[in-house]
Parts: sequence; structure tokens; C-alpha cells
Amino acid sequence: MLFNLKLIFMKKPIKFCKNPDCEEEILDCKSSKKIYCTDKCRNYHGHKRRSEENLEFNLSRKGMIENYKLLKLYRDRNILTEDLIKFEKLGFDTKHLPEPKFYKVGGRNTKCYEFKDIVFGLDPKDETKIIIYIKTEKK
Repeated sequence: MLFNLKLIFMKKPIKFCKNPDCEEEILDCKSSKKIYCTDKCRNYHGHKRRSEENLEFNLSRKGMIENYKLLKLYRDRNILTEDLIKFEKLGFDTKHLPEPKFYKVGGRNTKCYEFKDIVFGLDPKDETKIIIYIKTEKK
């Protein structure tokens, strides 16, 4: 009989949603492991956490995309040489460049960068101009 009385007076601990934007009380919990009030809260909290963890990567990726758009605009208009200062005024950011590679240009190895289908580099003489190179296939 004593055992049954203890069950009547025992209360479940009050749990709150782990999502800092919600923090509502979890009313209907079938399991003691439940830490979010809904699947929506769980998904949103995971998305927000991953966004914060990958912030630097996402900013770098966005910068690279903006650089590519500007280079593509110039290449499509067949403007293959332009001052670096002008590129920077238009939003080109030299912090967001891919890893450099060496290409044979005019019989010399030249340090270049490659975005998808565009190969470009700084002018080897004074490094104040960006030169967009046309890729040719080896035969």
C-alpha cells in the first residue's frame, strides 16, 4: 500500500524546450529524453547552430561567388585586363581567392587562380592589374 501512495504523489520534473528562441514548457513528453517541444524547434535550433559554426566558411564562399560574377562579367564582355583598384571598387575582394596554381602562359610558369571556368592572375610585372586568361585545350 505504501508503494502506491508514492506513485500518486510523485510528479514529473518540469522540462523546458532546449531551443533558446522558444524555451516553452514541454507538456506532453512520452520519454524523459525529449528536449525540444516540437520537431520544428529541434530543426530550427540545429539549423541555427550549424549556421553559427560554419559562418566563416559561408562568408568566404559568398565572397568567392561575388568575385566569380565580376570576373565572368568582364570575360563575357571580352575585357581581359583591368586595374585591380577598379575591381576592388566594384566589390572584388582579394581575401576570397582560391588556392593559386601555376599555368604555362607565354612559355613561363605563371601564378594563377581558377574559378570554375575562369583562369586569372595578377600582372607579373607590377601586380596592379588583373589579367583574365583564355583556357585552351591541349592537343
